Amino acid sequence: MSQQTEITRASPETIMADQIHANERFTGVGVNVVVIALAVVALLPLLFSTNFWALPIWKIVLTLLLWGLYVFNGTSGMMLHERFLHLPLASFLYFGLQIGIVGGLLFLTRGSSGTIWILILPVAAQSLSLSWPFTAVVNLILLGLIWIAYFLDLSWQDTLISLLSIGASMAFTVIFTSIAVRESSARSEIQRLATDLRQANHRLAEYAAQVEELATMRERNRVAREIHDNLGHYLTVVNVQIEAAKTVMNSQPDKAQDALDKAQNLTQEGLAAVRRSVSALRESPLESQTLAEALAALAAELREAGLVAELTIEGEPANPDPKVELTLYRAVQEGLTNVRKHARASRVDIWLRYLSDQTVLTVQDNGVGADLTDARHGRFGLIGIQERVQLLDGRMEIQTAPQQGFQFTITLPNT
Repeated sequence: MSQQTEITRASPETIMADQIHANERFTGVGVNVVVIALAVVALLPLLFSTNFWALPIWKIVLTLLLWGLYVFNGTSGMMLHERFLHLPLASFLYFGLQIGIVGGLLFLTRGSSGTIWILILPVAAQSLSLSWPFTAVVNLILLGLIWIAYFLDLSWQDTLISLLSIGASMAFTVIFTSIAVRESSARSEIQRLATDLRQANHRLAEYAAQVEELATMRERNRVAREIHDNLGHYLTVVNVQIEAAKTVMNSQPDKAQDALDKAQNLTQEGLAAVRRSVSALRESPLESQTLAEALAALAAELREAGLVAELTIEGEPANPDPKVELTLYRAVQEGLTNVRKHARASRVDIWLRYLSDQTVLTVQDNGVGADLTDARHGRFGLIGIQERVQLLDGRMEIQTAPQQGFQFTITLPNT
């Protein structure tokens, strides 16, 4: 499916590239048509001139051959020249050949009436493919050939007037061609920018999809942590209360009933928490109480299960951060849940210290400890806590070994 989507997204760029390529071909064909049309216009009056047919046969044949070579070189040769424009020798070869052909035609037909001089105009226009100094040199050479071929025997006044007239035609041709070339270049540039914009939009769409997928994954992990931390806590406490009730059911029925009542209340609280999670995805236990009060309540629940739980809080938070406080609460909640489920401990100590630049939480028990390299031990809760801590640029350290208790320390920077 992803491959098919990628191909579909690439099709607009392909279409735009084809349009640019088609415009370049059209421009090349247009230039060739102009060259051929001007060549025909230059030749036709000569073909109807009696002076031309009165020339020796070799001059007539050579003139027609040079005219044909001029047309071929001005079309196919120019396109080949553009392909190798990066080679300096290519420009000199092309324009040198065209200027030589034009000079030959001018000298071969200077005794005949006609407009063969028009052939200088395409060469003048094509010289714009290089720099302006190169264009000026080519145009001056062409004017010099006109002067030598046609006006060498005229007075300087007539020569000046004639050269100014032809020079004005050449200047108009060069200026008009320059405008047309710039317009064509601007059109190609706009289309290229449009293609780049399309590609950028497609990349942005792909990035947006990746961000959405990442956000979904993070939200999925967050919900998983909430279910484990919240519902898992309630179920663990309920199980402890039921086990306590079963133990004293025969000997102390009142105490057993009290444990069952607590289990029922915890079940109702857990059900309410699940409903709140489904409706709001998060119901912070710190909305109606401080972190110290919430931790004290967790310690009290542990004492009711028969364990010794000591809570020590040093200092006060300078700027309480709800995210930091919720992370600390969930860490203590998960730690105490693990104590009930796995540790077989008799004592748990909780230290919360507010320092000037960081907040440090330590939870320690005297239970059987754990081997963290053993994959059989469930570590999802610890991973969930570590993910919460990393999201706040904090760090988590675990110290444990079999039969040596379990301790984890969380350090979070103060904002």
